[in-house]
Amino acid sequence: MRLQGGGLAGQVEGEVTSLGLLYTTLARGEDSMLVPNNIVLGSAVVPLREPASVDLRARLRPGVKPSDIQALLDSSVTTPTHSNPHIGLEEMDADNTVVRIAATPARASEGPGLADEIMAVMAGVTRERPER
Repeated sequence: MRLQGGGLAGQVEGEVTSLGLLYTTLARGEDSMLVPNNIVLGSAVVPLREPASVDLRARLRPGVKPSDIQALLDSSVTTPTHSNPHIGLEEMDADNTVVRIAATPARASEGPGLADEIMAVMAGVTRERPER
């Protein structure tokens, strides 16, 4: 949401992560801020729509770790995003590791380009499915 009002000296944007008795917590990327509720109540609240995120599930080659993927994404993805791509461990057994990569472009129009970049990074570290 975007808050706009005189008490804010302009406007503040962020995702509401917590509502408390005295403060509303807004997150923007890796940063968060506490906005006093009296300021929130006295401000115009404008809802923001976040662009659709890129969400990819990938089976990794043996020996590839999630931290390796994070380093590759950090060095290769040039499309602006709201925050760093999130890498979550989906499943793991003796033979397979499956991760989910999620990232949200800063602008909706850049979603396809972000998907292309993430797919290019993942092509080098994914495992082909065994033929049956």
